[in-house]
Formats: sequence, structure tokens, C-alpha cells
Amino acid sequence: MQTYIQLQRNSSMDPWGFRLQGGTDFNSQLSVKKVTEGSPSYGHLAPGDAILGIGQNSTDSLTHMQAHELIKRSGNVLQLSVCKGYGGMDERLKSIKPKGPIKFSPWKHQ
Repeated sequence: MQTYIQLQRNSSMDPWGFRLQGGTDFNSQLSVKKVTEGSPSYGHLAPGDAILGIGQNSTDSLTHMQAHELIKRSGNVLQLSVCKGYGGMDERLKSIKPKGPIKFSPWKHQ
């Protein structure tokens, strides 16, 4: 489902707080790789969200650098069209770690 997000920052010197991945040059959908806690993006974007539009521009045919430049030129207000959780499950699964010793071994017969 497509969602519209408007982010705002105090100064063009402040980072938006998200890392972009993908683009036509990578043969993959532009998406959010990482979000920095406490940044303008925090609470609005999440790893795995697909970036479908930047301002009035569709990202369908944008390279990574073209998307980066559009974000950079947006000033202190950034409008994004996103599909929440597009690829986020992979990122969330990578962060799951056991909290203690692993007691199950399928190769060990008792």
C-alpha cells in the first residue's frame, strides 16, 4: 500500500537520517536500508520501505545517484511516496539473534 510521508528538518546541514539502497543501476527497487534513531526519518521510515516517489518524481527509472541528488535538492522538506515494509522482513530477520546457548541440534542423535 502506497503511503505519502513528509519529513522536515531544521537545517540543510542536518541529515535526513536514512540510508538509501537500490536503483536502476543496481537492478533493484530503491528502498530504505537503515534509519537513524532521533533523526527526522525516525518513526516515519523503516528498513525495507520501498521509495516509490521523491517529490513529484517517480523512482521507477532513477539510478541510486539520481535519487540521492533529488533528496539532496529537496531543501528542508522532503516528500516521499513509500510502500511500507516492501523488503523489510529480510532486514528484520537478520537482526534476530539467540539470547543464550542453542540447545537444539538437528544433526545430533540422542
